[in-house]
Amino acid sequence: MRKHVLVWAATAALLACAWGVSKLTPSDDAASAPFPEIASIDEPASTRNLTVTVTDVRLADRVTDAKGWSADGTWLVVDLAAASRVTQDLSTLRLAELTVGDRTFSATDRGTTFFKQALVTGVPRSGSLAFELPDDVTDDQAVLRLGIPGGGSADVQLDGVIDLPLDLAELTTEPEVLLAENGWAR
Repeated sequence: MRKHVLVWAATAALLACAWGVSKLTPSDDAASAPFPEIASIDEPASTRNLTVTVTDVRLADRVTDAKGWSADGTWLVVDLAAASRVTQDLSTLRLAELTVGDRTFSATDRGTTFFKQALVTGVPRSGSLAFELPDDVTDDQAVLRLGIPGGGSADVQLDGVIDLPLDLAELTTEPEVLLAENGWAR
């Protein structure tokens, strides 16, 4: 009887250890994952080659730009100023994603937005990013992720990204938002 109890106890201990190891083991992509820097609105956030200040975040039923483009829907508009810190080579804001739960939305490239804007070292440029969203996510928590991917991909690997946590339920919805023109920040 004691032998059976010891075998079951040893089995339970080994299973608990195996479970612990599985929870502590990093994922396969952890070796090349980006390093997040948590940002706040109106506060500059920096990574190795990117400095961003998000100045305003709002929801809109319609977005327009200075050239006359417009679109109806549910939009999240993010006004920001950004600059590269080290080099202008490949310094384009090509990573602009909004994650809501298990869904990820990319910034639109329709209209005149700051998405894929070339950045200048040490001299901030400003503009707006726009994300077209389904209606069912406007009461959720979200994370805005910004970065400068290296090479030709849209993924940031082994470099920093800027994450801005957002509570979409706290944002008021405006009937129409004019996207800021891309230009030099003030």
